[in-house]
Amino acid sequence: MKTQALFLSLGLVTGAMGAIDASSIVELGERTLKGLSTQTLMTMNINHEAYHRELKLRSWTIGNEKSLVVILAPAKETGVASLRVENQMWNYFPKTDQTMRVPTSVMLQSWMGSDFTNDDLMKLSSLSKDYTHRWVRTEKLGKDKVHLIECLPKPNAPVVWGKINYWAKVSDNLPVKEDYYDEKGKRVRTLTLSSHKKMDDRVIPTRLTIKNVDSPNDETTVTYEKIIFDRKIGAHWFERERVRNSSQSSLNLQLGWATERLSQDTP
Repeated sequence: MKTQALFLSLGLVTGAMGAIDASSIVELGERTLKGLSTQTLMTMNINHEAYHRELKLRSWTIGNEKSLVVILAPAKETGVASLRVENQMWNYFPKTDQTMRVPTSVMLQSWMGSDFTNDDLMKLSSLSKDYTHRWVRTEKLGKDKVHLIECLPKPNAPVVWGKINYWAKVSDNLPVKEDYYDEKGKRVRTLTLSSHKKMDDRVIPTRLTIKNVDSPNDETTVTYEKIIFDRKIGAHWFERERVRNSSQSSLNLQLGWATERLSQDTP
């Protein structure tokens, strides 16, 4: 895996016959952004015609299997948490001290009034594992020369989209844009990934903006303030029975940052 990542990072994404390996480009992008694990401090700005909200968030993830997102601010929602373990998801509400199961049927619904869905925040699906990939062409997108890759869901894959068009920079194969289509082929929304800069040990897009086609004047932007990759996160962060403790512990920004590195050869 290390050798493959090295060749990919150098832009050597050609197969035996010289064709561009679309799957390797998508895999590199996902592996770079998700890593083996992440610990993140971020701000979410929801800009709608009807309302504006700003949320401060912390999150922990392990691959595509486990995810925890906790709201730090505003005060009225401090401590609200969303937890996912494999295909099970719960929301914890500190005011009532209740943990409620979230059915899989609502994974496409808005997360906390934003333009991101439960599936986006909980990282249930994998673009590299759950979709097939076809390189379409190289084109210009803004100032960047990019690969356009068509991603179609594999049979029986646990995904909610009929197709995703994926643009990655030719220079480093990192994603800059994704268009999402429903099962009827209608474009539903666009995700723009920008402000590429070094965070922890790698360069990543640190600003993610999503817009829905049906609401062109509305958008939600997530900005990463701190992100740490590939550390050994304690299992207790993802235990439903301890989500109250995880919620409370996350509020102290000096605590909860795992430092022990994971091996890059970890499955």
